[in-house]
Amino acid sequence: MVRRWEAEAESGFEGLQVEPFEGRAWEVQTEPLRPRTIRVSDSLWHLIEQDASRRGLSVSAWTRQALTRELSRIPRAS
Repeated sequence: MVRRWEAEAESGFEGLQVEPFEGRAWEVQTEPLRPRTIRVSDSLWHLIEQDASRRGLSVSAWTRQALTRELSRIPRAS
């Protein structure tokens, strides 16, 4: 299934109807973003800046993606 998705993505989803998704998938209703403060070393900050730049992201977008990715690994209580 993953290989099929990969082929579809590589072909630009040719022949498929793709509906844009507004907002953020983890929210029922999109909430405004607010600034937060975290403490990291200079060396870690520079690594984040470098990777964000390589991916064409702002540091904020990179951080949101990293936090979302990490939280998606946590099993949800039923």
